[in-house]
Amino acid sequence: MTAPPQEKPVGRRRSLRRRVVASFLGLALLPLVAAMAALFFVVSDYVAEFQRLQPTSPLHGQFVSVSIQAAALLLLFSVVITILAWRMADQFLGPILKIRRGAEIVARINLDHRIELDTGDELEDLALEFNLMAENLGKAYGELEERVREATRTVQEERNRLATVLRTMVDGVVVANEAAEIILMNPRARIILDLGYTSGIGSPLARIFPSQRLAFHLKRVRERWEQGRETVEDVLFPLQDGKLLKGSLSIVPGPAGERSGFLLVFRDLSNVSDENRMFEETLREMPRLLRGPLAASRSLVETLQRHREMPEEKQMAFLTAVSEEMNRLSVRVTAIDDAASAARGLRWPAIPSSPRDLLEEALLLVPEIPVRIGGNDTPIPAVLVEPFSWVASLCCVLRWLTQSNPELLTVSADLQVEEGTVVTTFRICGPFHGNPAELEQQEVAPPGELPLRLGEAVRKNRGELWSKASGECLSIRLALLQAGAVLDGGRLDGLLEGEPEFYDFDLFLPRPVVERTDQLQADLNDLEYVVFDTETTGLRLSEGDKVVSISAVRIRRGRIQNAEIFHSLVNPGRSIPPESIKFHHIEDHMVADAPSIGQVYPQFTEFVGDSILVAHNAAFDKKCLEMAAAEAGLPLIDNPILDTLFLSYGLHQGTEGHSLDAMAERMGVVIEGRHTSLGDARATAHVFLGLISLLPGRGVHTLAEAKAFCDRQLLLRWQSSRF
Repeated sequence: MTAPPQEKPVGRRRSLRRRVVASFLGLALLPLVAAMAALFFVVSDYVAEFQRLQPTSPLHGQFVSVSIQAAALLLLFSVVITILAWRMADQFLGPILKIRRGAEIVARINLDHRIELDTGDELEDLALEFNLMAENLGKAYGELEERVREATRTVQEERNRLATVLRTMVDGVVVANEAAEIILMNPRARIILDLGYTSGIGSPLARIFPSQRLAFHLKRVRERWEQGRETVEDVLFPLQDGKLLKGSLSIVPGPAGERSGFLLVFRDLSNVSDENRMFEETLREMPRLLRGPLAASRSLVETLQRHREMPEEKQMAFLTAVSEEMNRLSVRVTAIDDAASAARGLRWPAIPSSPRDLLEEALLLVPEIPVRIGGNDTPIPAVLVEPFSWVASLCCVLRWLTQSNPELLTVSADLQVEEGTVVTTFRICGPFHGNPAELEQQEVAPPGELPLRLGEAVRKNRGELWSKASGECLSIRLALLQAGAVLDGGRLDGLLEGEPEFYDFDLFLPRPVVERTDQLQADLNDLEYVVFDTETTGLRLSEGDKVVSISAVRIRRGRIQNAEIFHSLVNPGRSIPPESIKFHHIEDHMVADAPSIGQVYPQFTEFVGDSILVAHNAAFDKKCLEMAAAEAGLPLIDNPILDTLFLSYGLHQGTEGHSLDAMAERMGVVIEGRHTSLGDARATAHVFLGLISLLPGRGVHTLAEAKAFCDRQLLLRWQSSRF
């Protein structure tokens, strides 16, 4: 339970100490200095008068010597008084600073923390009164939280029902914010995408789905939104693992009607269906099934040809046999036709689209090729096509034209309606050095997708591709089937049949996108952290101790993401000493089948990504990562690291106890599974959140300032040399 933090000025402790010391010195030294000055002036006047009357008297020299001695004694007295004043200020300020640190923890981290002070004076009474105030404040917060829980119970029930619907949906659902980062993903989506160790939450959509195809669709829905049109876009995502996802992408409006994120609903079309299996089995069996009837028919025909004088009755018998074999062939051909009909599902799902818009999209993607479009005023009907792959195919044709003829000046393009199809024609005139027969073999290979031949990509869109030479002109024609109706202002029902609509998500809080190059200057609250911990066979890593367990939890937007946890046992390749087992309770049989650290390290690196690493006594855990990187033959993670140990040193100077246990107790953190890598990582994450909430009060706001605050680089190098 935490109270809302308030900023306070930096350096108050120093100014208070100065005021106390100055006040004490003023009270102690000013009367003495005044008396000494008055005495000095009186004696000086007396000696001057005496010297005037008796110039040769040695009294003046003696007076000067005594004055110097008096000044030295006065200086020594001043130093002693200053030291005493400083020590008295420390004794006076010690309890006050203890009250201040306790108040800071209560105000920002843990309302259940209490200040323990035993001075027997008014300061102890002040601490008791503050504890009473914290207790009353805790009760007030408890009552407030109970009221909030009561007021939001209905909303929570609705969210629970929504979560149940999402869990039981047969389609994958992904919700992303305006920066295209995933903030919600239902279990079906995780199963379809097979994300492994990561839940996908917080990951950019472009990391999971083909980036160019995704950017293509995001651009289209954003343009529709700005134009006030329907923002549902049918999408198709072929993944590198062979899966084919079909779904719809739409914009989710915010509470004020602004664009706040995206909703992606999809299903996996790549599962082998009964029809596809029938088609494959039929194709495999066709040679054997056709070979018998063909051989029998050929034998009968050859017999008739050799024995033309055969009696009519025998000829009729042979002809009847030929007819039977032909019937058998007819049955086989019918089976082939049925299988081919079933195989039509292998084509990409078609979406009614404007061919002119698709052509213009392709030209924007290949700006280096000058193309003149003709017939802009002619109405062109919609076509049935998968938009992105068709645009990629058009770009492939244009690039092939340029590669085949670098001196190509201008390409003309037009759209024509021909017998139920819409034909896109690219035409060039003049000498052409390429071979049109090679065009179909050109690769269409957007990043993140399996490469396809251009001819196959066209056929998957139910289209046709051919070239025609006429004199010195070459025409390349790509035909698509008409959709049967003109698009009605671009309004299409993009939801799959039977899919529910989801709206009114309250999950779209804006967050700046921080590039890695800008991390040092980014606000600490805008960064993403991975808090990790390791357990080992011992503490002497340089003498052969190895990692037996590594775990990590992710912090995003100041919250621990319980759905994003990395945890793995590690086979150390050696026995675990009994004294280490007493701490982490990991025994040899538990890690016998576990992967090595060289196998785990790449998975851990993928989980970390560009996040900031956090650990308690990070030098030890970083040394473990160095060993893991060396074993895996991979570079060491060079992400910035923050150490909760050094943050605690800087924030709680003078406070006893900077171990994980002491810090957790001070901040009200319960460690579940102490001396296990996952339990310690979770506890460190909670402690870290408490510590960074105190940093603004010390003038620390950015990652660079936090690194300087705990002097990470110097201390880590010093500690690394000890292991």
